[in-house]
Amino acid sequence: MFSLNKPGLLGVDMGDDAIRVLELARRRGALQCRHRGMAAVPPGVMFDGNVDDVEALARLLRQACQASGSRCFRVALAMPASSLITQVVRLPAGLPEEQLEILVELEAAQYMPFTVEDANLDFRIMGPASPSGLEKDGGELDVLLVAARRSSVQRRLDVAAQAGLQAVVMDSEALALRAGMAHGGWQALSDGAAFQLAWGLALHGFSR
Repeated sequence: MFSLNKPGLLGVDMGDDAIRVLELARRRGALQCRHRGMAAVPPGVMFDGNVDDVEALARLLRQACQASGSRCFRVALAMPASSLITQVVRLPAGLPEEQLEILVELEAAQYMPFTVEDANLDFRIMGPASPSGLEKDGGELDVLLVAARRSSVQRRLDVAAQAGLQAVVMDSEALALRAGMAHGGWQALSDGAAFQLAWGLALHGFSR
């Protein structure tokens, strides 16, 4: 079970057909589903992964949380691939973090159809561009850029806030699905496939 020093985390899947929530617990060394709930999403609330009606979706999220029986208020959310811009770029190795962030913004500006000011931007260093890249002068790193319109991210945050929840993670749906499928615990659920994404997001409550 969760310790008192480590609060739980709900994985929240906001889909066009339904909103799903799932909370994991560790029992005897294995992760298991502690709570799960779902609420159907009617037409006009979500479209192609985008939130059209924040207030309606917030009500449905509250319903899903109540149906789950979870008292957890910290949530992990995700952005659909259609709302994200991802690109791997190569940047010089050995730069201070401040300079790396500046270069990331400059690189990202080349791939986004909107300004950096209108974007939520994140990046992750994937490693050397080549196995021996860091051993040479001027070695390079492969860096994964991820960007989304700030307004699209904010609408999901607003849904969580209006539902009385605290969003602490914003992931990519593709990455969360990959994490959930790699763990595989969702397969034990009778409706497991429907909760793959929520399971992957709930894993943020544990070390991956």
